[in-house]
Amino acid sequence: MRKINFQHGFWTVVAAVLLTSMLFSCEPYSKKHVCKNFSIEVTREFPNTNWAFEQEVLDFNFDIEDTTKAYDIAVTLLYDTVVNVLKDIPLSLTLSAPDGMKSYSTSHFLLDRKENPEIKKTGTGSTAEVSVLVYPHRKLKVPGTYTLTVYRRAEKADNYGFISLATKVTVAK
Repeated sequence: MRKINFQHGFWTVVAAVLLTSMLFSCEPYSKKHVCKNFSIEVTREFPNTNWAFEQEVLDFNFDIEDTTKAYDIAVTLLYDTVVNVLKDIPLSLTLSAPDGMKSYSTSHFLLDRKENPEIKKTGTGSTAEVSVLVYPHRKLKVPGTYTLTVYRRAEKADNYGFISLATKVTVAK
């Protein structure tokens, strides 16, 4: 009877498991979005491309484990340039830490291409996206779940042409 050497096969399996766990370290469909390679993006889509009054306030949750680094926190709006009639959307933002501390910020989406050259055309058609860095180089001191609350302060109750709003957290450079 011949003895089979599993050493080569064992290391192949270990390497495959490690590679798979690195590739799938983000949990994009869960309520809490944890990402080991550190880029977290949480997206909320608007039904019927309407950023309606009922969605005037949106919460985005994300987990921070490493408190030694600084993070950039941005919000990105995907919209239809043909349907949208607004040129500016004022925002009020609240970043809530796990220990209950809150910080406040104001910003806005500038949707006029003449005034904002950073608007990016996406795909084919008339969709575009605009991003705003709302908390640059932010030191998050407590590990745990953070909540970014976005308050849309547009004058109209219903705002058609908006596809989704996303928040993105990355390690600051």
